Amino acid sequence: MKKQLAILTLIAVLMLTISGCGNSEAGVVDETPVIKAQNVKTITVEKGDINRNVSFNGALSAINTVSLTSKVPGEILEVNVKVGDSVGKDQLIYTLDKKDVRRASENAKLAYDAASMQLSSVTDQHELAVKNFERIKALYNSESGSAISTADFEQAEKAASSAGVEAAKAQVAQTKIGMDQAADQYSDADLKSSIAGIVTMVNVEAGQTIGAGQRIADVVNMDQVYVDIQVSENIVNDMESGMTLNAQVPAVSSENIVATIEWVSPAADANTRLFPVRVLFENEDHKLKPGMFAKIDVMVSEADQTIIVPSDTVLQRPDRQIVFVNVDGIAQEKIVVTGFDNGNSVVILEGLSEGDSLITEGQQFLESGTPLNINGGE
Repeated sequence: MKKQLAILTLIAVLMLTISGCGNSEAGVVDETPVIKAQNVKTITVEKGDINRNVSFNGALSAINTVSLTSKVPGEILEVNVKVGDSVGKDQLIYTLDKKDVRRASENAKLAYDAASMQLSSVTDQHELAVKNFERIKALYNSESGSAISTADFEQAEKAASSAGVEAAKAQVAQTKIGMDQAADQYSDADLKSSIAGIVTMVNVEAGQTIGAGQRIADVVNMDQVYVDIQVSENIVNDMESGMTLNAQVPAVSSENIVATIEWVSPAADANTRLFPVRVLFENEDHKLKPGMFAKIDVMVSEADQTIIVPSDTVLQRPDRQIVFVNVDGIAQEKIVVTGFDNGNSVVILEGLSEGDSLITEGQQFLESGTPLNINGGE
């Protein structure tokens, strides 16, 4: 039994020896992995301009809003408008009972006429007195001056004074003012709109007695509306009167609305240190209502003729920002320093040059030395 076991062991050793000799004769197999080319797309790095949007929010206001107040007290006979009505300039708002103001106007006219008649009478008397004084003066100064006493001369001189005429003229002027004021009150008794627009409030009704200065109605001109915004000093020089802007009024539409800068203040607000700017909207269809929320977008220039690349080409590593470029069909990593990013493009301050072949797709799977299949082999 021991003999058979020894024979089997010998046979096994011989077989292993033969197998080892066979492998040595076949040679060594090269197991180095082959790196597969990565499909990528590229662009040529160029200089360009980059901008960004700065947004401002505000509530719309009507271009013109007036509160109409009564000028004459009295009883309202009829209210001629209601909320929502369109009115023209000088259109009637209410009709007032004018008997009191009519009577006052007539009395003022009578006072003026009386003062005018008094002036005419005083003027005639003054003219006669002047002529009489001239005759007396001639006699008084003649060689036989004893014909006129000094007392008579002085009396005639006093009668020829123009003081009475001047007083009568002042009375006429005073009554003329009173007459004009009464006429204005009569004209203003029926309240009229001072602007064309839409009635937004009516505060009276027929039969109501009102006093002077009472708020009666509000009228707004909505053909244009505006938003006042305030901008910082690093933006104000990018804005000027007449510039068009994109805006959104979510209550009306999700689409952009074109607005225009009406004016830009040349000086900052003393409290906020910001520059007031008025943005104007055309609103002939009156869809934009005062009080609605508006968002204004201002395009601000960030850099001119600088290297800019798509934002997603820049990869963030723990200690650096990198991009990959194509160098003779091989990927090469470049560390870059970035500037302003507007969400679509980013400024490259250092690390890239004009003419570099920047990899824009597939860069997430690259490392330096990876062979490249540019634009899918096209």
